[in-house]
Amino acid sequence: MTHLPFDLRPLEASPAGPILAFLATCEPSVALVGGCVRDLMLDRPTHDLDLTVERGGLDLARALANRFDGAFYAMDVERDTGRALLPMAGQEPLVVDVAAWRGASLAEDLHLRDFTINAMVVVLRQSGHEFVDPLDGVRDLKNGLIRTAAPSAFRDDPLRVLRAIRMLAELAPLGFRLEEGSERQAAQFAPLLVQVSIERVRDELARILAAASPGDWVAKLDDLSILDIVLPEATALHGVSQSPPHIWDVFDHTTHVINHAHDLVAWISGDDTALAVSSLPWVADSIEQTLGRWRAELAALLAQGAGAQLRTHGQMLAWAALSHDWGKPATARLDHDDEKPDRWRFFGHPDVGADMAYEALRRLRFNEAEARRVSLIVRHHMRPLLLAVTGLPSRRATHRFYRDLGDAGVDVALLSLADMQGTYGSTLTSDDWQPVLDTVASLLDSYFDARDQVIAPPALINGHELMAALDLPGGKHIGQLLEAIAEAQAGGDVKTREQALVLAGQLSAQQRAAALQG
Repeated sequence: MTHLPFDLRPLEASPAGPILAFLATCEPSVALVGGCVRDLMLDRPTHDLDLTVERGGLDLARALANRFDGAFYAMDVERDTGRALLPMAGQEPLVVDVAAWRGASLAEDLHLRDFTINAMVVVLRQSGHEFVDPLDGVRDLKNGLIRTAAPSAFRDDPLRVLRAIRMLAELAPLGFRLEEGSERQAAQFAPLLVQVSIERVRDELARILAAASPGDWVAKLDDLSILDIVLPEATALHGVSQSPPHIWDVFDHTTHVINHAHDLVAWISGDDTALAVSSLPWVADSIEQTLGRWRAELAALLAQGAGAQLRTHGQMLAWAALSHDWGKPATARLDHDDEKPDRWRFFGHPDVGADMAYEALRRLRFNEAEARRVSLIVRHHMRPLLLAVTGLPSRRATHRFYRDLGDAGVDVALLSLADMQGTYGSTLTSDDWQPVLDTVASLLDSYFDARDQVIAPPALINGHELMAALDLPGGKHIGQLLEAIAEAQAGGDVKTREQALVLAGQLSAQQRAAALQG
């Protein structure tokens, strides 16, 4: 029997302890395997348990669900793989995945796994647990290497190409790197990703975008010719030049924006050190001082789900950062001027990019709400920057901003801060930055602190009353009149029902006159 190279007692003393005790009584023997063993050895928190058993994976998952009042799911009947979601006191449910051996023995099963550091197991027994490591995963773990378990690993399951980068993204802060031979194989077998279900590809990409410095890992995907297989819209940004103040081409600009957006969301969500990762020190200080008053409200909004799968607004903002300039290659135009340097223009790129983002996210099987939200953010991502040109936005402009965007307007405001930093890089000055930050602060102040005055003022009159008072027929023009009244309320120009009726009468007369002239 091989003694454990790590201490299992903290897990045994946790709310998952009774589950481990039960598993140790099972026949045939059950083993902890994969990421949970790896994370325990790295002293990282483990949020789920992966189990392997000689046979009866579905039966064991069902038995766990029954014994611990959880839920059972048949994940893959052909491979005898099931999942149990088990309630944990005061915590999220524990996810327990149970799979039958894929080979004739435990050793053969481990040789069929993805990476050596995921091919270590702890066989659970009442008489004493046993550690099994036929591929010397401990050595690779100590050396910080992500190495395939077999030469055929990527061919056997091409999704592992993406998983390798995702694991690298998650473990790089601990000093891990992709073993050279495995990296070459990842590039070699990347074209096989077209054989993988698009949902699995989406989920790995989402985890990569959720890791620290996600823009760097998007660049890594590109370096290994993986990105072009899964997101050709992103690789098309390469070599698309931009005029000053931009200091990078569109691709490199995008990777920086992704990083800044990630760090901003991480700071909002409670990581006090996040902004220091990618932002200039004085920029980080200005964000903390200006946005700090709404940090809790922003965190609550970003934690909301964008669809039935409950991927959060914060997670989807990463996709908006990734796709915000996808429209630039198709709209690039070099303007010549005899008296000024030539300039690259990208007229209409937000609209083109919004359509591309929507199509790409639907292709990746994001739901309609998620795809529409990202598309909306991309379509309007320039608005805070344009508003900042003329000073703080008026109450009317702010009302129109949120009328068009809803709560996605907050996402757009945050993205503009990442966009600015990804434009200027280290050349950013206070003169460039402060107007945009002030504009974002004004937009957030209206959303969180003056909603009833600016964004959704209480109705002074409804459609039926408007039709009766002005003898108007029904139709979409009634909604237009009500919106005009709301905008005038936001601007402080209409405060009473009588003033609302006067404005509606004037606008209605203008509509009739325009119709007669037409």
